[in-house]
Amino acid sequence: MKATLKAKLLVPVIALILGAAATARAADDMGGMNVDKSKTDKTEKMDKKAKEPGADAKAKKGADKVEIAITDKGFEPSTIEVKKGQPVELVFTRKTDQTCIKEVVLDTGSSKIQKSLPLNKPVAIKTKFAKAGDLKYACKMDMFSGTVKVQ
Repeated sequence: MKATLKAKLLVPVIALILGAAATARAADDMGGMNVDKSKTDKTEKMDKKAKEPGADAKAKKGADKVEIAITDKGFEPSTIEVKKGQPVELVFTRKTDQTCIKEVVLDTGSSKIQKSLPLNKPVAIKTKFAKAGDLKYACKMDMFSGTVKVQ
């Protein structure tokens, strides 16, 4: 009989403790939004990059190198701008193994260049774009692509 009485008293006490812990956690989470400062900082940095003018890469005079990352989202940036006939170096770095982008096929307007992209190793392609307009870089399967705006 005493064990049953203890059990009956213990259940509400445990529920009260758990309820208080849940309430405290919810208050810490800013109304249910779990905020991890390190993730917030990373998100803010990414947002700043996206909002910066030139979020798409441009090869400017004197800056003839364009970095292109391969991520879970595909090619980043997905659009670059270059000058017709100006030498440019495109540096592709595959940062993920979660896509089919294991090779890149680059249309220069006069030829197509195909290069393997080893994981976490920059692969530079030095070239000139022969004709103005929109040209393309893509994975070998043509599932992911980007645009080279040649002016």
